[in-house]
Order: sequence, then structure tokens, then C-alpha cells
Amino acid sequence: MTVARQHTEDESLFQRIGSFLSDHGLSPSPANYALAHQLFADEDAPASRAVKAATADGIRLTQRDADEIISANAVAGGRSGGIDPAVLGAAKRQIEAFAEIVESSRVEAQNYGRDLAVGAAELEQAGGSTETLIAITRTMIERTQAAEQQLSAARDEAQTLRVKLAEAGQEARRDPLTGLPNRRAFEEHHAELQQAGGLISLAICDIDHFKRVNDTYGHGVGDRVLKMVAELLDECCTGHFVARLGGEEFVAVFDGLNAAQGAEILDEARAQLAAKRLKVRETDTPLGQVSFSAGVACGTSTSADVPLARADALLYRAKDAGRNKVLYEGEP
Repeated sequence: MTVARQHTEDESLFQRIGSFLSDHGLSPSPANYALAHQLFADEDAPASRAVKAATADGIRLTQRDADEIISANAVAGGRSGGIDPAVLGAAKRQIEAFAEIVESSRVEAQNYGRDLAVGAAELEQAGGSTETLIAITRTMIERTQAAEQQLSAARDEAQTLRVKLAEAGQEARRDPLTGLPNRRAFEEHHAELQQAGGLISLAICDIDHFKRVNDTYGHGVGDRVLKMVAELLDECCTGHFVARLGGEEFVAVFDGLNAAQGAEILDEARAQLAAKRLKVRETDTPLGQVSFSAGVACGTSTSADVPLARADALLYRAKDAGRNKVLYEGEP
């Protein structure tokens, strides 16, 4: 195969991957790119078949669908929610350096003990002369200071490592675009609430006609809409947990509230958003009304998917009922 032909094929594959991500409103993350690459590079792969099945009726692949396929089929690059490999590499190097410092300190302490034994023997042989005592004491002080420096360095390395790993853990649970917690953080938070027991309500929110925003005004405008909605939800749901599930979907967890109470808070955010008259910053072109639909379900079930699945069903009912609505369980 010629270099020119290889370049043409690579460019064609790149364009197909880009078109796929754009058509389905998926961000160009490493995990999503790997999924799309496998779809076009190996159509018989389990992940490729799962994508085809999910989109067989012309349905757009949501980020949630993509995440489930990536997780279920171990698609390369699907560990986007993990700690940055660069941070892991730095942590590994620091651990190795820390181990070297500890070993060096151990050797110094061993030598220190040996020197003490030798010094005691010399004092005994010299009859305890002042000059010999001063010389041995000075040597002991130097050894002690060196050991203290080594241990101090080990302490500093350990502290630096703790900070970096803590920061990496936080980044792994944060959505980079909106700054909200991500799906992984939501799942961990929800699991903690279930262990604690008590009443919770889950709400799934989806921006209405978001693909139209991206297709008409571009992904830059779409990203700004996502950030605006994220800020509004976070502000209106102060005291409660809000996360981005992926794509244009968000989740809110109302600890201690029933579905009606959670829906009341969420409906205030919906009303505020629907009342905004937005414009494209660069052109001053009216963006039109931006709204979201939501479903709220209540439960204390030990199954993470039960209230979430019910909230999802209510969300789609809100979509079918005309969008820009918040529906909840038990609604009269």
C-alpha cells in the first residue's frame, strides 16, 4: 500500500469517526473515539454490534448508551473515568523515590547502631579520654543529622504523593466541561446514600432538542449551553447532589425528599431556564428558547437501577408530552 493511499484511508476513517460522534452528539473523548474507531475498524467486534443494535431504528446513541457499551466490552480507551496515566506515572516514581529514602534511612540507622557499638568499645579501651569522647560524639551527631534529613525528605515525599493522588481522585470524578461531578461520582454518592438508608429522590434531566443546537450553531455554542444549564441546576439544587451523566443528561439526587419535593425544586430551575432569551455571543443571533425535561422517582431500594430506571421512564413521558416538563412519581 502506498503512503498516499494509506494517508487517504486514514483521513477517511478520521472523517467517519468525526461524523459519527457529531451525529450522535457525543464528545470527542478518548473513550468515545475508541468506540467509534472500533465500530469502523472492526464491524464484527462485540462493541460494534452493540452500537448497531442500539441505533438500528435510527435512534441516536446517547452518552449513557456509549458508556455502557464501553464498560461492558472493555473498549480500549474506555477508562476515561480513571486517574490520568501521567499522574499515575508520577505517583509511581514518587513511591519509588520514597522507598529509596526509607531504605537509605534504614541503612543509616544500622550504621549508627554499629558506630555506637564501636564507639563504646573505643572509649573503654582509651580509658574514657575527653578527646576520644568528643570525636565519637561529633560523629554520632553527624549521623543523627543525616538520618533526620533523610526522614524529613521521606515525610515531604509522602505528603506530596498524598496531595497528588487526592487531586487525581477528584479529577477522575469531575466532568471537565461543566465542572460538575461525573457519572462515576454519582454512582459512588448514590451507593453511599443506599448504605446509609433513608428517603431519596432521583431526577434525570435532559436538554430538549440539544442536537438541534449543536447542528445549527456548532459544538462551541452547545458546550456553553451545557455549562449554563449545569450552573443553573447546581444553583437551584443547592444542598443537593447534581452531576452530569454524559451528553446532555444530568442527574440530581435529593436526599431526604420525596419525588414531589424534588420535582418542585427542579421545576423552578426549568422555569428559570425556559424564561431566558439567549443569543449567540459571536453573532448576536437569537438562540431561541432552551429548556429541559425531567423525571423524578423516589425510593430507598438497594438496587441502584430501580429508581433511576423509573426516573428515566418519566423523563421520556415528559418528552412525549411536549417537553419542557418535570414529571414525578405519584403526580396527581
